[in-house]
Amino acid sequence: MKVNSTGLGKTTMVAHFANLEKVNGDSAPAMRLSIEATEPVHWSIKATVGGDDLRAFARMMLKPSNLFSVLKLLIFGKKLAPPESN
Repeated sequence: MKVNSTGLGKTTMVAHFANLEKVNGDSAPAMRLSIEATEPVHWSIKATVGGDDLRAFARMMLKPSNLFSVLKLLIFGKKLAPPESN
């Protein structure tokens, strides 16, 4: 995946999903998504997501205007090309 951060200006980072794991604790059930940015900087990004986040993401993916593109990417999608150097 390609990721842009306002803190890096127009720089595009290359990143990938590293892990998805259950969060153990006393609070509401949740999952922790780990993303590793590898180029041009190495950052570890962790996001804790709950059921409401997952439902919102599923609604976005299943929205009729997005559904065809999502299915096409699942079936025919290829690896993204690295970002061009500035």
